[in-house]
Amino acid sequence: MKKKNLVLPLVSIIAMTSQYALADDLEIGGSVRVNYSYSDYSESSKDKLGDFDFNLFSITFSDKWNDIGVKAEYRFYDGYDHLKYGYAYWDANEDLTISGGAISKPFGNKGYASHNWWYSLNYYMGFEDDYGLGVSAQYQNGSSLTEVAFIKNAIYGSTDHRDFAGTVAKGTVGDTTYNNEETNTLAGRQSFTLNSGDLTTIIGASIEYGQLYNSEFGENGDTLNYAVHLDLNYDGWGLQAQYLAFDFDQYDDGQIDPNKIGMGMLDGFYEVASKGNIYTANLSKSVGTSWGSLTLYNDFSMVQPDFDEFDDSLLNTMGISMAYGPVFVYVDYYMAKNVLWLGGNSLGLVQSDDHWNHRFNINFAYYF
Repeated sequence: MKKKNLVLPLVSIIAMTSQYALADDLEIGGSVRVNYSYSDYSESSKDKLGDFDFNLFSITFSDKWNDIGVKAEYRFYDGYDHLKYGYAYWDANEDLTISGGAISKPFGNKGYASHNWWYSLNYYMGFEDDYGLGVSAQYQNGSSLTEVAFIKNAIYGSTDHRDFAGTVAKGTVGDTTYNNEETNTLAGRQSFTLNSGDLTTIIGASIEYGQLYNSEFGENGDTLNYAVHLDLNYDGWGLQAQYLAFDFDQYDDGQIDPNKIGMGMLDGFYEVASKGNIYTANLSKSVGTSWGSLTLYNDFSMVQPDFDEFDDSLLNTMGISMAYGPVFVYVDYYMAKNVLWLGGNSLGLVQSDDHWNHRFNINFAYYF
């Protein structure tokens, strides 16, 4: 898909919204972000005492007319750009909302499912902050929240790897070519929010089932993934935990190792174990100050492949985030073993060595 195919409609929507003066609730904003990092697994990073780079520029907008609303975010990185989300929604009543477009997949812990800038390993496997083209419904009934979605396919084509989170896609790694694409996915999430004094507990479970289409051979595989999740908050303390089982059962065309599968995101393509478990545990403490707020956290996630010949991937992040007016800053220290883009090139496959890789990272964001 050409970049202009999404940029021009986005500009047109904003222009039409302003032209017809329907924008009593129109909000246009965005962010500019830069990033400093020091990585002990990169000789160039060590030689230069780290790297300081442009991260992204984003545009967001939302508007609402009576019970109908729209929301979108478009992001520009160094070398590519993409739509993160963009959808219309209808508040059918005070309990039920219907959405359509580039929507969020209802799965797992929501909101800040991880506190740090790098996210958790769930994100790179396609289970955190994931979006696709489809329709969804959200029904709130007291403490119960029911969410279901039908996602026809990824936001971008199967050979265009600009989706925001990990997405099964076509591509080549080494001598292996994958011809899969996600389509016709049903996802559901059920959660309950329980309040007792200062303690808020959100417990829930998620499931998704979808088609993996091999366009080269005209054959289908499928994927079945499920999770149970917990989110506790008490007097500024937070605890998140999740167990997730994934199974990408692709069609074996005789050219692949079915224990691996190819995924794309953020203009990259990589391999992961096709079946296994993901464990997540996050601890945080939020503190209000006279000048803003800060959150201290430790986020942990692990991909455990279901194949003896492969190795676990582990990521632990200690950090602090700070908000001061329109400025938001992450200060993170990552410890990773066998992790994509943190000294590794895959998730849940054979690790090249038994070393822990380390990265110190500061991300500065200005929101407008």
